[in-house]
Amino acid sequence: MKILKIRFQNIHSLKGEHEIDFASGILAEAGLFAITGPTGSGKSTLLDVITLALYNRIARVDRPVTNTVLEDDGGIMTRNMSSCYAEVDYAVNGKAYRSHWSIERNRNNNLNNRKQELVDVATGTILETGTKTPDKNQEIIRLSYEQFVKAMVLSQGEFSKLLQAPRNERNKLLEDITGAKSYRNIGMAVFQRFAAIREKVKMKNATLEGISFLSKEEITQKSSELKDLEISKPLVLKRYEAHREKIHKRKQLNAALTDKEKIEKNINELRGSFTAFEADNLSLAKHTQLVKYAPYLASLDLAKKEVEKSEVLLGKKEESKILWNQKLKVAIETTTKLVNSTVKQEDIIDKLEWFRRNITQLQAVESSSLEVSKLHQNQVLVDFKKLEDLGFSIADAITVEDHITLVVEVHGVIQKIIDAAGVVSVQELDDTLVIERKRLERALELVNLKKDWHQHEVFIVLEKETLVTNQNKLKKNKETLRKIVSDIIVLEQEVGALKTTLEHQQKHLSLAEHRTQLVTDKPCPLCGAIDHPYATTAPYFDMNKELLRTKEALLKEKSNSKVTLESNTKFIVKDCERILKVIAVKTTATDTLEGALKILANKIQWNYKDSEIALIEKGKSLRHKISNLESAKRAFLGDEVLKSIRQASLDWQKNSKVYEEAKAARKKQYTGSNIDTETSKLSNLISDAFANLKAVHKQLAEVVTDLKTGNEQLKLQNLELMAVLKKEGLQHITELRTALLAEETAAAYRAKKSELDLANLILMEKKQLSTVQLEALLANDNLEIDLVTLEAQFVLEEEQWSILGENIGKISQLLENDTITRERYTKEQTVLENLKKDQLLWKTMNDLIGDSYGNKFSNFVQDLTLEQLIGYANKRLSEFTDRYVLDIPTAAEAEKSDTLKIFDTYMGNARRSVKTLSGGETFLVSLAMAFALSDIASRNVKIESLFIDEGFGTLDPETLDQAITILEKMQNEGDRSVGVISHVGALKERITTQVQLEKSSLGHSQIRVVQ
Repeated sequence: MKILKIRFQNIHSLKGEHEIDFASGILAEAGLFAITGPTGSGKSTLLDVITLALYNRIARVDRPVTNTVLEDDGGIMTRNMSSCYAEVDYAVNGKAYRSHWSIERNRNNNLNNRKQELVDVATGTILETGTKTPDKNQEIIRLSYEQFVKAMVLSQGEFSKLLQAPRNERNKLLEDITGAKSYRNIGMAVFQRFAAIREKVKMKNATLEGISFLSKEEITQKSSELKDLEISKPLVLKRYEAHREKIHKRKQLNAALTDKEKIEKNINELRGSFTAFEADNLSLAKHTQLVKYAPYLASLDLAKKEVEKSEVLLGKKEESKILWNQKLKVAIETTTKLVNSTVKQEDIIDKLEWFRRNITQLQAVESSSLEVSKLHQNQVLVDFKKLEDLGFSIADAITVEDHITLVVEVHGVIQKIIDAAGVVSVQELDDTLVIERKRLERALELVNLKKDWHQHEVFIVLEKETLVTNQNKLKKNKETLRKIVSDIIVLEQEVGALKTTLEHQQKHLSLAEHRTQLVTDKPCPLCGAIDHPYATTAPYFDMNKELLRTKEALLKEKSNSKVTLESNTKFIVKDCERILKVIAVKTTATDTLEGALKILANKIQWNYKDSEIALIEKGKSLRHKISNLESAKRAFLGDEVLKSIRQASLDWQKNSKVYEEAKAARKKQYTGSNIDTETSKLSNLISDAFANLKAVHKQLAEVVTDLKTGNEQLKLQNLELMAVLKKEGLQHITELRTALLAEETAAAYRAKKSELDLANLILMEKKQLSTVQLEALLANDNLEIDLVTLEAQFVLEEEQWSILGENIGKISQLLENDTITRERYTKEQTVLENLKKDQLLWKTMNDLIGDSYGNKFSNFVQDLTLEQLIGYANKRLSEFTDRYVLDIPTAAEAEKSDTLKIFDTYMGNARRSVKTLSGGETFLVSLAMAFALSDIASRNVKIESLFIDEGFGTLDPETLDQAITILEKMQNEGDRSVGVISHVGALKERITTQVQLEKSSLGHSQIRVVQ
């Protein structure tokens, strides 16, 4: 997996949009680069961008990023910004993907839901969106978030703690680093399961101890008691039911006696109601006798109403006749005044119509002349607006004469502009404009080409300067390299000679015993000489071991410098090749631009060698000329508009005069506002008066006839009613009216009579039924015993029955509970046996891997993981130094100190604690372990990008140089992109390719990629 590119906006202190390309440019060519900057400038923010875009996680927050995290913690989004995003392009197995994360605030300053998506870069296909995007990234990369940050983002602090921690703490750290917490959880789960089953067994034993049941003797006794009670049960029940029946019959008898008394009382009350209704009953009988004459009274009343109605109508018609005569008189007087001549009743309509037609004709002439005048006035105003739109300033004018004066003034201005343009027609002007605009277009293109050509020239000069600088560096590097190689050869010879001399001296010193055995004048057994000058005096040797160590250290330093110089020289050579290619491409492009400049300059007859400023000034002159031509075109258009204004003004003046004359002629005859409305109103009034007067005369005759007929009918009805009074022996009509009841009253009296009769019938039937029922109850009851005595006897029998049932229930329930308890005891015993089997199993498991904190199983697994990790770490450590080998403490060592151990090969394989290592040595070992974990993680995933976060501050210059050399070697061998995050000055000097973060005065940072 390789990080190709990151893009982000407003993340932490990095305000605005930023982009870093790791797959192309100088970062890709270098491979090893440093991420540098002061504390708080945002170096670790670059790592946050990657994990945020991929997993919605950052190292500073121990959970996925949510809106709540953003609001509460106030991190990630730059302060006072409304949106931010993080985007990373990465490659897996040669296929490129783009993962995007963003969030923004709405108008209410609340955070919207974050947006996430994963895109196939080659096709643009969206592979996943929303909250499932991190899962999809994990599926493709094949690393979880925890694995990713441990395999690709190497933080030295964690591995330093891991080296020096005791076993339990070390395994906990290793567990966090590897993300293998499940084994600890398994150990805790086993312990908890065993503890839970053990507690269940304890509780189950306590439950069984608390269960008790009846003995066999108690069961036999209770069964016998129950049998005796069951035998006596029928007799007790019979006595109980007999006494209950006696109580029931006595209560029925008492109720019957009470009902009889109520019936007698109701009969007496009904008799009183009949007496009270007697008067109303007589009125009802009289009404029933005379109600047949009610139609006679109704006919009489109707005849009287008709006569009264005719008399009222006759008065109203007389009043209407007078009113319409008055309205007709007023209409005649108004018409006479309007037409200014005498008007008679018979010709008033004709004279009114003649006057209306005359005035209407005059008004038509007046209206049409005014309308035409306004049309010409509007045309003049529209044309003047056109002149203003063309850019000619017009003074305010009101009358037609004012407008005519303005036409003359504007014509003079327009003519001056046309004369200044030097053209005589619109066609000539248009042709000239087309030519000049084309020249201006080419002039602008020429200026742009000139700018591009100049930029290419400047770029080529800068690249050539860079090339010369690189060539000088190459020359200097070659000289330095030649000197270093020469020094290395000399140093190798000197070291070899010193080692030979030292070996020779050590051999001589080892022969001290042999020298004491030499005898004068006898030959030496080794060389055969008979002269032995050192037989008694030992030779002097200068045992300068310190000089040898100094020479060896200097040789090692020179060798490292050689590797660094060769690497730097290789990079400079590549950069020179790149610059030469760029210069060649830019030179070709510059020549092409120069050719295009010549062609374009010839078309507009300019000199392409003129400066940019001179070409821009020529363009300004050309624009000014085009502006004058465009003004002249507007002047030509304005002249055409003036011709239209002259004609419209004359027509406006002519029609205004016709309007004034027609208006004066009309006002001589009529000064009103609407002749049609006024004459129509008068005509309608006159017509209504004639029509209504005619109708009133006819209606008066009809009303007189109706009044005569009504009086005759009234007389006839009185005669018929007198005959009825005589027949019934009544003295006056009023007596008949009083005897007749209102129909509602008569109906109420009839209903009351029916209600009383029905009530009487019902009470008689109840009385008869009560008598029969009472006789039957008296025949079946003994009144000598009162109800109180019966109820007392019943209470005794009821108590005996209740006690019997209660005793039977208690004994039955006791026996039933005993049976249930025995069954429950058997079941609980079965459950206990099963629990004991589970307890035995989980006890075995707990003894093997379980404890309350999960340390037992976790330590076992992490010890295996640590062995594997140390194996990989020693492979990496051998690349850094051949002095140290990591190892796990033995059981005997662990009793004193269970921290990791290390073999020191320079000290005879001395075995000691890693706590004795210096700060620089600790860093190297920690770095080796970090790389080892990355190696383990990359067994299934190819890791092509590494970021090492801090840790170089503890190294001396020599070790720092060695560490960087190893990183360069790793990068070259594995084709990895390695980024080192640090603020160590020496590291920044050694790794020249850098991503620099610079803080501004406002607290924000900017990013620069430099070499």
